[in-house]
Amino acid sequence: MFHIPLSSLRPHFGDIDIYLFDQLLKGRIQKGMHLLDAGCGTGRNIAYLMQAGVEIYGADISAEAIGKTRELASELAPTLPTRNFVVADLDALPFENKRFDVVLCSAVLHFARSEEHFKSILRELWRVLKPGGMLFARFSTTIGLEGKLQQVEGRFYRMSHGPVWFLADEELVIEVEQELGAGRLEPLKTVLVEQERAMTTWVVRKIV
Repeated sequence: MFHIPLSSLRPHFGDIDIYLFDQLLKGRIQKGMHLLDAGCGTGRNIAYLMQAGVEIYGADISAEAIGKTRELASELAPTLPTRNFVVADLDALPFENKRFDVVLCSAVLHFARSEEHFKSILRELWRVLKPGGMLFARFSTTIGLEGKLQQVEGRFYRMSHGPVWFLADEELVIEVEQELGAGRLEPLKTVLVEQERAMTTWVVRKIV
């Protein structure tokens, strides 16, 4: 019997978020789809997808991060145009309406500058998503840690490791979901990291 060594997992899949990997296992990301990683950083969630026949695009506010993602793409998927990766604030994306089959936004939304910025990012991600497309978002929230976090002002909280983050609660997530007319692909799933933070995975489909 042929065995695949465990040591081959990282070279093959990179540092992809395990909750995003779950979406791959469920068949929601397929070869030939157009996918935007909004807040792509240096490309950790798209390294595998670049090699799997997915048409990858990325946006990030950091020019340095986009430079590294372009380098990664040139190495792993040299046919991907460098223009697919752009420097942009996520509330002002330089892509046309209904462009993507899948939009990812992982570990980004808690860096929103205000509640309106949070909402405007999600409206913009929704704008570029095709009807029937999937939005996968993972971000820090107050879910499961109500009353246990150091509130600074409004929905801003000081995290145990120092920075101040914008933390949505379940009520705000549902409010935005209803505004967008999004359909849940699965229930909200929140992972609690002791008393430090709560990370919520939100997976929805654009119905119209």
